[in-house]
Amino acid sequence: MGVLDNSIVNVALPHFMVAFGVNTEEVEWVVTAYMLAFAILMPLAVWLRNLLGLKVAFLLELAFFIAGSFLCSLSWSLDSLIVFRLIQAIGAGDIMPTGMTMISEVFPKEERGLALGIWGAGVTAAPAIGPTLGGYLLDHVSWHALFYINIPIGIIAFFWGLSILKPAKGDINVLKSFDFLGFITFGLFLGTLLVALTKGEEKGWSSGYILNLFAISYFSFWLFIITESVVKNPIIDLSIFKNYNFVILNIMGIMRSIALFGTVFLMPLYFQNLMGYSATMTGILMIPQALMVTVAMPIAGRIVDKVGPKLPLIFGILLTAYSLHYFSSLSLLSDYTFIAIGLMMRGFGISFIMSPVSSAAINSLKPEEINLGSGMLNVIMQTGGTFGIAMLGTVLDSRTDFHMSTFVGHFVPSSPTTHTMLSKIANFALSKGASFYNASIASNGGFMMYLHQWATMNAFDDAFFITAIIVFLGIIPALMLKNIVYKKKKKSKEDIEIVEM
Repeated sequence: MGVLDNSIVNVALPHFMVAFGVNTEEVEWVVTAYMLAFAILMPLAVWLRNLLGLKVAFLLELAFFIAGSFLCSLSWSLDSLIVFRLIQAIGAGDIMPTGMTMISEVFPKEERGLALGIWGAGVTAAPAIGPTLGGYLLDHVSWHALFYINIPIGIIAFFWGLSILKPAKGDINVLKSFDFLGFITFGLFLGTLLVALTKGEEKGWSSGYILNLFAISYFSFWLFIITESVVKNPIIDLSIFKNYNFVILNIMGIMRSIALFGTVFLMPLYFQNLMGYSATMTGILMIPQALMVTVAMPIAGRIVDKVGPKLPLIFGILLTAYSLHYFSSLSLLSDYTFIAIGLMMRGFGISFIMSPVSSAAINSLKPEEINLGSGMLNVIMQTGGTFGIAMLGTVLDSRTDFHMSTFVGHFVPSSPTTHTMLSKIANFALSKGASFYNASIASNGGFMMYLHQWATMNAFDDAFFITAIIVFLGIIPALMLKNIVYKKKKKSKEDIEIVEM
């Protein structure tokens, strides 16, 4: 629900613009504010889980999510919606790492691959389901319904959790050792970085606004590192990054997020802006991928439990990279079969990246580090996804300009093909009652729109190809990973044999 709510709102931004009378730059804060709170509050969530215990922390997070969803549905202005989205994100951002921590406590290491695979199916399928569900609700109900749907599901989950989760005592001593300076510097570092990545394309990467944000982020990062190195009880224990496998798997998590969130960003734009599909139809096109992820994640998790994370991870990287290369030949004439095959390959491949990364990263940590490690993994993935979207947005703009200038440079008005097309556009305008002068202008304008459409299509193909290369480069850290398999000894129910392969 937490991930779904982020993707489902993306398709509603044009509706918010109409409902509240705001522009694109203003309405984007509905998504940006949610994303910032989602990531920045991670250290606070870790501290609360230590203070209150997992059960109380989880129920409190869920209550914030339900309350935020209810308030969002009542929003009367853009400002109110942004504030209520912050409340919603306080819960949604913390539910995911809390869930990972709870799973790690319930399941032993040799079973976590399957358990986290089932859990991850929802997390990974949500961005694909979001546009479908959001498009349908927007077309047939209203934007308020985007938030209504969270309330009954959230209430059921709250009382279910209240009844079945075992009480876990927190450590009241944690209350005395909250690292305010570490929390502030971390929030400043991550917040300015995410805003810079999100707004870079819009403001210009070389603009003073963006450069200042990067500068603040850079100095805040080093101040945070210094702070955490000297305080007695740091809010983020940096020694966790001395863990070799954990660091490697976080690098893989960034590449996985670029592949997942970056292409989720590209696909709806391509289907709606170039191929002319509605929001609902775009969501329907994404269904094969969501179904494949739902099926493949538990399978991938089970394989990880049996053979370790390394081989499934390599397979997932190769298949995901190939699926993105496959989409680099997507055109305006591509049929549904072509699109569905590519999306299913991508869904299957990402499943074999997500499951090994999640389970192996958690298994590499000591029990007392899992609470922090699950939060860090989620924040790093979120940041990777934001970077992927920003990068691909910039690639789209620059490559569209490049292809457009190339087409215009080779434009020959006297060629038979060009002359025929211009004549057809002019004749169509004349048939609608336009004068010869206006028909001539329309023919040239229509032809330039045609060239721009093909330039944009080629830019999308370039973006898919670049993403394929980035994902393929993930093979390097994957090969560096220590492959560890956890197996129960036959003669003992309690002992676990650790096999490095």
